[in-house]
Amino acid sequence: MAITSIDTATVAAPDRLDFWREAVCDQFVTLDVRPLEDVPSRGRATAAHVGETLVRRIEAGPHRFARTQSLVRRADEEYLQIALARQGSTLVAQDGREAVIGPGDFVLYDSSRPFVFETSGSFAYSVCLHPKRLLPLSAAEMQQVTAVRFDGRYGIAATVPPFLSALHRLDGDELAGPAAAAMTQTVGDLIVALVRSEAPAARSTDLHLHRAQRFVEAHLGEADLSPQDVADACAISLSYLNRIFRASGTTPVEHLREQRLQRCWRALVDPAAAALPIGAGAARHGLPDHAHFCRVFRARFGMTPSARRAQLGG
Repeated sequence: MAITSIDTATVAAPDRLDFWREAVCDQFVTLDVRPLEDVPSRGRATAAHVGETLVRRIEAGPHRFARTQSLVRRADEEYLQIALARQGSTLVAQDGREAVIGPGDFVLYDSSRPFVFETSGSFAYSVCLHPKRLLPLSAAEMQQVTAVRFDGRYGIAATVPPFLSALHRLDGDELAGPAAAAMTQTVGDLIVALVRSEAPAARSTDLHLHRAQRFVEAHLGEADLSPQDVADACAISLSYLNRIFRASGTTPVEHLREQRLQRCWRALVDPAAAALPIGAGAARHGLPDHAHFCRVFRARFGMTPSARRAQLGG
């Protein structure tokens, strides 16, 4: 898809509101779109993609955007999203938290649960929608950082405004398969860094958890690796291992499976591994049962391993 532009000025005045509501829902996620003016201001949006990541710009007058529970239930793809304020002040609410963002600030928010954006005047945002299925994050990690204000001037957050500006200048149709996959991975890595810089579980000083995660990463190729092996390597009990992983929002078994699937996801579009059969690649990362691998891969990512491999060719 090339870059698409939407402008309410291109349609007749009586049709503009319906046009705008439909366009916003088509290009973002399905929302209750309510302009807060008697005569809505001109609305503009652009839409593009970079690999599997959707990149949007939107500007208009005062609005209230609500993602209700009923709208959530109708959804297909689930996204963890970044909304960077370029103009105006906006109240964002999700998961029992509220944040007010202004120019240079941004929030993360999750399309799989209700949220509200309400602007106090005209606004402009850059928005990035990244599929949740591609993120090696637990549900608990993601839920801990929604509707939290990030100041785009400092720390890891300072990389987001220029990065989104660069994404807006890319035409996804011009990226070949491996390049598009790499850009999608880069967006995902940035989101993971943002989440883990904020989530309380990520700031934990529990050295046992970090040691266990490092051990798992180093031994993914061992198909018989078990939670007991990880506990023994870290000189802790299995019950304590389970407890520290639960505190981070997952379990040792889920973490091991997720890391293996993420490694396979990346390897399937790695040109250096293009000649390696899919089953052999999965076995290399600790998943030797081809039928089982295909089932869990499709359940996790919404596509078969062969469909993912086909993306290598662009």
